[in-house]
Parts: sequence; C-alpha cells; structure tokens
Amino acid sequence: MAGYILALDQGTTSSRAIIYDDRARPIQISQKPTVLSTPKAGYVEQDAMQIWHTQISCAHDAINQAGLLATDITSLAITNQRETIVVWDKRTGKPLAPAIIWQDRRSEDWCQNLRQHKVEGSEMSMEQHVQSITGLRVDPYFSASKIVWLLENHPNLKDRAQRGEVAVGTIDSWLMFKLTGGEHVIDITNASRTLMYDINKLEWSEELLAKFDICKKILPKVIASDGDFGRTKKGLFAKQIPIQAVLGDQQAALFGQGCVSTGMAKNTYGTGCFMLMNIGHEVQLSQHQLLTTIGWQRRHNNPQLLAGATEHPSFSKLVKSGQRMLTPAKREVTYALEGSVFMAGAIVQWLRDNMGLFNKSRDIESLAREVESSEQVVLVPAFTGLGAPYWRSDITASISGMTRGSTKAHIARAALESIAFQTYDVLTAMQKDSPSPLTELRVDGGAANNDLLMQFQADMLGVPVLRPKDTEITAKGAALLAGITSGLYDEATIDDSWDLDKRFEPLMPAEEREEHLDKWHQAITKTLQ
Repeated sequence: MAGYILALDQGTTSSRAIIYDDRARPIQISQKPTVLSTPKAGYVEQDAMQIWHTQISCAHDAINQAGLLATDITSLAITNQRETIVVWDKRTGKPLAPAIIWQDRRSEDWCQNLRQHKVEGSEMSMEQHVQSITGLRVDPYFSASKIVWLLENHPNLKDRAQRGEVAVGTIDSWLMFKLTGGEHVIDITNASRTLMYDINKLEWSEELLAKFDICKKILPKVIASDGDFGRTKKGLFAKQIPIQAVLGDQQAALFGQGCVSTGMAKNTYGTGCFMLMNIGHEVQLSQHQLLTTIGWQRRHNNPQLLAGATEHPSFSKLVKSGQRMLTPAKREVTYALEGSVFMAGAIVQWLRDNMGLFNKSRDIESLAREVESSEQVVLVPAFTGLGAPYWRSDITASISGMTRGSTKAHIARAALESIAFQTYDVLTAMQKDSPSPLTELRVDGGAANNDLLMQFQADMLGVPVLRPKDTEITAKGAALLAGITSGLYDEATIDDSWDLDKRFEPLMPAEEREEHLDKWHQAITKTLQ
C-alpha cells in the first residue's frame, strides 16, 4: 500500500514537519524556529499564533519539498511539547493570552499553598491525594496551575469561561482546533499531563476541577491516542487529511523507540531530559518522587502484541488487583513511569547564548574534549529549579569547584556531565519503583548525538546506551501510530524501522564512577540546603 504520513512536531524552540514513506523512513523535513519570551523572572511565554503559523508553514513546505501533493498523504500525526497551555476565543479562534510554556514557574505560590493543605476529614496531604488521582506532583510544571493563573489574572476571562466562550488546551488541542476549523479535542497522553485528569477512571476529575475552580466546559474532549481527531478543514490542503494519531512528545518517543513491552525505557535529550519506562496496563504510583503518566491509549491494539506483553515476568504483578484481571478498556491503556529533568539541551543553549562559550551547540563536544576531565568543577543546572527526583522549584543554578586553572572547557565538560548525572538520579529512583531491572537505555533527541555525553552516560548508569540512526524519534513515534491506525504500516514496522547507530558500553572503572557520583551528590546536597 503506497502512501505517506505527515507528522507535525511542535516543540519548545521550533516547529517541524516530517514526511515518512510506507516503510516509516523520513524522506523530508521542514523546520522553523519559534521565539520564547521571558517578560519577568520565572515567566516563559510564546505567541500561540506564531506556533500555528510556523507549524502549518512547515507542513506545506515539507509536502512541496518532497515533490508530493497533499493527495499523496495518507494520514496526519501530531506530537507536541506537553503541559504548555493556550487559551482562545471559541468563536474567532484567536488567542486571548500568550501561551504559557511548561518551563514557566509563575504559579509556584499557588502550588505551594495547595501543598500545605490536607484532604478534608483526612490526614492525607493534598499533594498525595492529587498524585493518587493524576499520577503527578503539585508543581508549576503542569497545566492546571497555569490555567488557574490565567483565569485569575486576565480581565473577564473567568466570566467568559463560565459563559462557554473560551477554550483552553495543550498545544495538540490548539493545533487541532486550527487544523480542523473548530474541533476542541485533546489526546489522552496530553490530558494526563494537566493535573486535572484521573488516570484511574480515564476522565476529567470533577473533584479536582472543583478544587481548582476550573470550569469543565472550557476543557477539550479527551480522545484515545489513535482516535478519530477529525480531518483538516477544506482549503488548508488540497484534500482533507485525517488526523489519526496524537501523542505528547515524550510518549511519542517511547513508542517510536519500540518500548512497547513492560520494562523497556528511553531517555530523550532535548530542551529538558525525559526518561520514561513502560510499566504495563495498570497504574503504579511512584514511591520515589517520579511521575506516573499515560504512555498511550490504543483502540486498535493488536491482540498478538498484547499477548506478547503478558509473557514479560513482571506483567502479572502489574495487571492484577487481587484476583481481578483488567477490563478490556484498561488493556487499551499503557502506563509509564517518568522522570522529568527541566534543563538538558537548554544548558548548552545557555552556555552558547548567555555565556558565549561557543557559536554552535554542537561545538560543546569539541570544547569539552580539550580537557581530560572536569576536575572538581560541577554545574548544578537549577535554572528553573530541579525536577525529578528532587522537585525543588525554589533553588537556583550554580557552578562550584572552580580554581585559577579552570577554563571554559572544564565548564563545558561539567555541563555535559550534569545532564548525565541528572539522568542517573532519575534512573536510580525508577529502579526502586520498577519490578523490572533496566538492562539497556534507548536514547534520542538532539544531545543524543554527542558521543562524549553518551559514553559518560553509559559509564554512570552501568548499562549499555543504544542510539538509533534516527534520533528524531519523537515525530517518528507519532507517525508510526498514525501509519498503523491508517493501515499503511503493521505492528512489525515498529521494530523493523528501528536501526542501531551506535552502542555505548560502560567502560569506566567502578572506583572512578563513584568519585564522579560523589562529587555530583555533594554539590546537590549543598544546593538543596
């Protein structure tokens, strides 16, 4: 069956469109930058119309540059930066405020106030209660606090919301509204990142919406990841293209890496760092400061794929509740443990743009290789607080251990090491929560192309790091799901299209590894005090 998948990948710093052929191979990419605005300390915003214009422009450019027509496109897939919120006028489709980006920390006071409360008539904290419902922590990172801030700080917005004139959504919702000409929908993986979605009942939590004073009518309809999201509106392309797969960027990467069996994990080295592990079809709340999130929900699960998952030794632990087996509806949902690191590639951008250490991001590797080690220099990249497993939004970044002999090469090397150290901390927590020991880590994202970082990562983790040839795996994951949904691909395409580029084996002696980790954790301890 001939055909092509058009994947839209809307990220924090750029919009991209990638076209995949009938074997899930990328044949054309178009990319345009988007501009972040930081009007105040802790504020991170974007122009929602710029997000839309760059994204649709990339889609047209990719089709044209590939020498294709819109009629050649079988299906459209979307993957996006998560937690970012857009509020718009339902009638005109115009944004009513700047998009508030996932990195934004303006709602910390609201979160802090909520954390201090207990559930009425119980000794349970609100944070524990919210986690039991959503799998998430009370943190400005997630969407709910951003929505509360918008409703409280924009004139007439709350009144207009009550009248049903306002729509709110994550970036996938915003793009689908514009693409379809009015559909107000959201994929379940993005819904699970809002702090308002009950990942047990698979619906918006009426209790939390009431607690947060958010009107349900402003929220989109939640749809399975391979659901019917509508078709592009007439005139946008030469034909109305069906939207058949939507996944938040990290869930898309998990799927694209072929982590479809319980216990498999990936780490994406993008603006932030995001490690996800497939934990099967039952909710498992983290006891070690990680998040539980929905990996995907598939209406069209392949029975053989599901049967294969049950062969994993930990499956029975994860899918049974006493003697009660999962319902068919639950079996459609795959859950994941996630550790979110706020600053990864963004550290490199900071050294490039704010400190002027090099001209291009890729130059950091050659600069870092000018020295054999970072010596005692440690960079703690808490520019927007620390994410998992520390969850401290109140601390700031630091560079310590410098002497008169320290150079920019030492700082560059320490910056790369800080990415690997943060990943180590997340994996350590993940291993405590998971019944399945990690035997390898699949990696993707821009910084995964840095050999120095990947080797150091393998050395710190003590397991092989596997980098595929296609490190732009986020768009591929969404494309794979759309291709399977449309019938262009079969399930085997997930594995068949994953090609190994390089395998990094742990090489560092154990004593040296422990010295590195001790240095890092001493710096972290001082920062947290």
